[in-house]
Amino acid sequence: MIDLRQLRALRAIAEHGSVAAAARALDWSQPTVSHHLAGLGRATGTAVVESSAAGTSLTTAGRLWLPHASAIVDRADRALLEVAATLESGRRTVRLGVFPTAAARLLPGLVAAFDTAGLVPEITEAELDVLVAALDRLELDAAVVYSSPGAPRHGVRRSGTGVTLTPLFTERFSLVVPARHPLAGSGRVRLAALAGERWVVGTLDDDPVDAAFRSAAVQAGFEPLLGPRSDDYRVVVEYVAAGLGLAFVPELAVPAGRDDLAVVEVEGPALAREVSLATAPALAPELRELMVRALA
Repeated sequence: MIDLRQLRALRAIAEHGSVAAAARALDWSQPTVSHHLAGLGRATGTAVVESSAAGTSLTTAGRLWLPHASAIVDRADRALLEVAATLESGRRTVRLGVFPTAAARLLPGLVAAFDTAGLVPEITEAELDVLVAALDRLELDAAVVYSSPGAPRHGVRRSGTGVTLTPLFTERFSLVVPARHPLAGSGRVRLAALAGERWVVGTLDDDPVDAAFRSAAVQAGFEPLLGPRSDDYRVVVEYVAAGLGLAFVPELAVPAGRDDLAVVEVEGPALAREVSLATAPALAPELRELMVRALA
């Protein structure tokens, strides 16, 4: 049985380098520190610290334990604070992650639903990989995530973590052109008609959205000419407005009310990604249902 005190002792040794210093930092006796380190060693099957003239350091097993120990202790400390704060205020905090291009469109309705239900939202805006990692570490209760074209698994590890994925909607990518572009007044265009245009693309050559677009372009008979690069769709649309290229932009990121941009519909299979709500295993079903209703 792992004891939180064992993990606190291990982290203190890593931070302070001796049993005496760890004991002072923890306000424990030295025998107490040694007792818990020995207990963690017994649970592990090998010693987690070793002593020398230079002090006490972590063994290989101890170094393997350290990131887990830090995460578990931090999580336990945060849980104590959150439970106490919730009991005092009577309002539960819900930690939600969302990718930046979805925040402006999705958060107002969701935050309003939280407020009506007496919940306090703690919002994290970050890119998909950051959100997935935070969800895996149980630092988030839920996250709005998406699958890129050709990568339908959202990056969320469903097996072993208990994460639940609830589909919300399919988000299409729209062709955005400068308002002064000849295509700006077109109702629908064929992809082949875009041969010779320059394109604003992502910074990575293996970006899944760009890869799907390039594949479709090659099938339509042309190789796209690459222009400026950015992974921030706010920057992408500004490049387009400046006449530096055309771009496929997800619907949530297409700015409204701009007279220097136009959206053109492209015939054929659409670029699209699935947007879902990923929820941690401990999240109450009624909270998940509340978020799904507000987001969908």
